[in-house]
Amino acid sequence: MFNNHPELDRIGVKIRDVDSRYPPIMRMGISIDEMIYLARRLKGMISTPALDLMCGNCLISVLLSKMLNTKVHAIDDWSQFPIERAKKNILEDSADVELLTLKSLDDPLPFESSYFNTVFSVMYLSNIRSEKRIRLGNEISRVLKENGKFIVVDTMVFRTKIRRDLEGIFKLEWYGEENGFSFFLFRKLNSNHA
Repeated sequence: MFNNHPELDRIGVKIRDVDSRYPPIMRMGISIDEMIYLARRLKGMISTPALDLMCGNCLISVLLSKMLNTKVHAIDDWSQFPIERAKKNILEDSADVELLTLKSLDDPLPFESSYFNTVFSVMYLSNIRSEKRIRLGNEISRVLKENGKFIVVDTMVFRTKIRRDLEGIFKLEWYGEENGFSFFLFRKLNSNHA
């Protein structure tokens, strides 16, 4: 039976028992309603192929896959949400999400260079130290196509640190604050401008 979750109704997606199958994880610190809102907000900003970096419970990836009718790549270390559970949810929800594992932030992302048009990260960068943000930013730049987008949604408390750490790697194209979230739209610097 599908629950009539008001936010899911708003985006026209049906997911059975969303509250029990996609419990919020501590690292993200946001509710199901907020995840649905963020997926709706990100929908118009995503160009595929796209990567959900440190996807947590995968709900945002699943929703974007269904709303955009496309494949979304999602990667995490799966320390707070089991990958087996994510796979089961993706199958049950008929979403096109490819799951990958990142064992350590010191490892390179398992993608060829210039693969993605968009990489996005929700409520993750504020959880890591500055030097890890910078290292990860360089790796994201590597896997983005020329002029590719890196979208960061995070807490407003860390907006200055996130901006400072990433502006040397990316060009900040747009910044906004909505419903307690910071939204950054960074562009990969073209190699002839780097």
